[in-house]
Amino acid sequence: MPSSWLDRASRLSDQRDALDVLIREDLSRTRALAFLLCAGAVTLVSALAPAMVVGAVDSESSEATDVAVAVVLGVVLLAVLGIPALLVLRAFRKRSARRFELLQQWAAVDRGHDADFPTSYGTQGYPHGRFFYATVVLAMALLLAVAVLAGASDPTALALLPCLIVAGLFAWGTVRKYAGRYSWSERERGIRTRAHRRELHRAQLAQAAAAPIGAPIAYLSGVRIHPALLYAALLSPAVIVTLVYVVARPKSALGLAVAGLLALAILVLGLPKVVRMRRRERAELDSASNSLAPDSIASGFPTGAVVHPVRYGLGEPEGQAAASAASAWDLGPVRTGGLTVDAGTLRLRGMDGAVLDLPLAEVRGAVLLPSGVAWLAPSVDVLLRSGGAIEVRSPQSRAILDALTGAGVQVVVS
Repeated sequence: MPSSWLDRASRLSDQRDALDVLIREDLSRTRALAFLLCAGAVTLVSALAPAMVVGAVDSESSEATDVAVAVVLGVVLLAVLGIPALLVLRAFRKRSARRFELLQQWAAVDRGHDADFPTSYGTQGYPHGRFFYATVVLAMALLLAVAVLAGASDPTALALLPCLIVAGLFAWGTVRKYAGRYSWSERERGIRTRAHRRELHRAQLAQAAAAPIGAPIAYLSGVRIHPALLYAALLSPAVIVTLVYVVARPKSALGLAVAGLLALAILVLGLPKVVRMRRRERAELDSASNSLAPDSIASGFPTGAVVHPVRYGLGEPEGQAAASAASAWDLGPVRTGGLTVDAGTLRLRGMDGAVLDLPLAEVRGAVLLPSGVAWLAPSVDVLLRSGGAIEVRSPQSRAILDALTGAGVQVVVS
């Protein structure tokens, strides 16, 4: 436990060493080779067994004895190669799940601004080659499956379908594993980057203590991602698959139709999803604004106060027992509520009935952060003197910042 260690440097060193050991085991070449051999054995069995049976049935001199022998040989292959390989793969899977639990537990030991996180996973280091190899295998399995289904009249070709399905499942399992690892590591790295950003803003506020109160003290550049770029990235795999299929089978109308329908499905399903996300965000904020109006008895806001609808709980995905009452509002899950600045107090009310009245004397400063996603509103990061912070996202973020500035709170404009 962190409380049992004498100093922070020792705690961070132990955390870094433990994560390095777990990540090295997760990326072990010996384990990857054993997985490849077992997956190859299962895939081989799924290819040979149906092929032998279909070959015996289609043979001109086929007899019931030949078919029975082929079935028995298939069962023997499954018992000798397939089942042992599946048992080894099951053990690998259980160990991998346990290792990921340990990775998550060690990563959560300390997420401060000075806590390092290994770059073996995530965007700061190149994604592991197994992720790309598995993606290529999955794409080829899908293309070949489409080709086999296009010639469904040939039973010999259909015998390859189980092999392609098994190979695709193994490839998909590898892609899903590493995609999950990259997503998790990026989230962990984002938590530490957030803590480092807050530490930097606190240092800027401390350096500008002699500046006029309420004046912006720093300007930082923000990065925005336009939805068109996301759509281009989303559609590029379908475009690549279509081009490959056109080169491989230029006269196959069925294959081109399937690829075209796939690309159309991604576009048709993706565009409404983005629109729904944006409308849902606005609808939930509007609902919070109406429910927590100052004239509502349940809101607890003073009459005449200006209520700003906000999203809060934008920090770590899970809470921490050591978080104070105010800092707990920064921990996930994401919730909706209202905020007002009135009579030297920052008041927060949640749609779930949560209440926070924070004296502005406990606020060290505030930061306006533009959203990195085009359809999300900017946010205001309220830094507390206790060392915690509360980040709220709202379409009225600048109005919130103006209210805090008018109340004498120093701000950092990004």
